[in-house]
Amino acid sequence: MTSAAATLAPSRPRRRLVRRLLKPGNLLPAFVWLFLVLNQAVNSGFPPSFATAGLVIINSVALTLFIVRRDASRVAGKVDGVIAIAGTFSASLLHDAGQLKDAQLLPTLIQVAGLTGWGLSLLALGRSFGVVPADRGLVRHGPYRFVRHPVYACEALFFIGYATAVPTPRTFVVLAVWAALQVVRIVREERIIEGYEPYRRAVRWRVLPFVW
Repeated sequence: MTSAAATLAPSRPRRRLVRRLLKPGNLLPAFVWLFLVLNQAVNSGFPPSFATAGLVIINSVALTLFIVRRDASRVAGKVDGVIAIAGTFSASLLHDAGQLKDAQLLPTLIQVAGLTGWGLSLLALGRSFGVVPADRGLVRHGPYRFVRHPVYACEALFFIGYATAVPTPRTFVVLAVWAALQVVRIVREERIIEGYEPYRRAVRWRVLPFVW
């Protein structure tokens, strides 16, 4: 009996892992995110620009986090979901005609800084990651010690570098819409996470210290 129990014990974590990986609530968003990764890779040309390669890596990390994310104790309503999805995918409307490959040093450095912070913020967020606002646990370590929404802050920094390299009307219109959606998204997100008020008092700034 003891021997049989010992044999079955190692299989339990594997079964839990398989159930988590096959959970539709995690798989469906992951497939949508996979579309983003493939879309960026296909439309970038070859060899891809540094910025495009970085975005593919960042979105691959996000895809992985979707699959392993923890269950939410509370999920926002449909309106918040639409705002979040629109805010996430509006940036996919950006398009460059080769300008990123020929970008000068300054926009490239800005994008490097944005991508680095973006990646570190995603890793800190870990299994609490999601697109639609939901309570998967409050994260307070890493970049979240300095601003309350470091992922959005670093995305914005990356897109500032992008706009510097690709200063077209389309770029500015898309990023203006993206920024407006993120502001609404941030305000509404903060209402759903349990225990957020003490964190808000401890970390004063949402995105940019001394500004907002």
